[in-house]
Amino acid sequence: MKRLTEASGPVEIHRARWLVPVCAPSIENGAVLVSGGRVIAAGPFQTVKKESSPGARTFDHGQAALMPCLVNCHTHLELSGLKGKISFPQPGFGPWVKRLFELRAALGPEFATEGLRLGEEEILRSGTGLCGDITNGGAVAPLCLTGLERLVFVELLGFNLNSLEEALPPGMKIEEVGAIPAPHSVYSVSSSIISRGKDWTRSRGMPFTMHVAEHFEEIEFLNTGKGFCRELLEGLGRFDPSWKPPGKTPVEYLDGLGVLDANTLLVHAVHMSDSDWRLAAARNCRAVFCPRSNRNLGVGRPGIEKALSAGLNCSLATDSLASNEDLGLFGEAGHVLDNYPSIDPREILEMITVNPARSLGRAGEFGCIEPGAGAKMLAVGLGRGVSRSSLPGALIEAGREGAWKWVSNLPT
Repeated sequence: MKRLTEASGPVEIHRARWLVPVCAPSIENGAVLVSGGRVIAAGPFQTVKKESSPGARTFDHGQAALMPCLVNCHTHLELSGLKGKISFPQPGFGPWVKRLFELRAALGPEFATEGLRLGEEEILRSGTGLCGDITNGGAVAPLCLTGLERLVFVELLGFNLNSLEEALPPGMKIEEVGAIPAPHSVYSVSSSIISRGKDWTRSRGMPFTMHVAEHFEEIEFLNTGKGFCRELLEGLGRFDPSWKPPGKTPVEYLDGLGVLDANTLLVHAVHMSDSDWRLAAARNCRAVFCPRSNRNLGVGRPGIEKALSAGLNCSLATDSLASNEDLGLFGEAGHVLDNYPSIDPREILEMITVNPARSLGRAGEFGCIEPGAGAKMLAVGLGRGVSRSSLPGALIEAGREGAWKWVSNLPT
């Protein structure tokens, strides 16, 4: 059993019927030693208790399973004020975008700040301790909610623009706000902005995230230069008349720009060919899937099985409350459990914990219960008779039903 030196502060032992580190085999009658908000040791209860300090207080969570908090690596918290204002399913991506623009235009200047507040509250209530959050600039500064860590991405827009500065929200300087630039998509920003955004993140070792192959209209635009995406850009006054369609898939196009690597997150990835998956795997890209959002917008079913078979690091995320019913990753995992029967439930569990933590560059701190990791954990209530082999599926089902609680370093 690996162990770190106990930090200053109270020492606690959290014991449960099951310990599910995720990055290591599950342990029956397991325990976690916690001090100073960090995991000091994890293993069989008797071993942890024997090696802990005499004054350690023990918390017994009974029939539950201890697991790391969830990690949501793609969401738009500032859109949380739109919860319930868009009906699902939508007839397609185009009608949804038009409805989104209508609603945003009708809301006041405090829309983003209020949405961020609502979103942070909801995402904490879902068992998430770390999120990658996209903002259009109105919700850059984090609020004072404890328990949630938020990696902020500022969305870059401007198909007819060339510099990173032009694509940022007016008056914003990316170095001053402590956020990461994130080009929206291949149909909403120029190749120059995509390349410059990647150069910025690559030079700092940060994740580079883009919406990729989310809907058929995106594929059509790159191949023909026509359709909804062009109409949208022309309506916004953002189309570049000198641009010529490359006749490539989004992944091929991005590869030609040299932006695909191990820090590149391909978000949505619904309309991917087999050769796209092979190329993404060859470049060590990471895939982020939002299958309930895709279903709600009528854009298709992502090939999560193909991404896993190709060897990609795959994560699940919720997107926003403008395209999803809630921000719960247990719900997203349950959707995959129901609709992707060939995927091992253990892999699904990894897609809401350790895999997104790696994608956001926070492995070793989130997504796994191990010495040195943060002590933000969940206790998921389980019925009797759960075996080691059925444990991952049972965790997802119980989590989806709300049978969980925060157990250490509790958010307030």
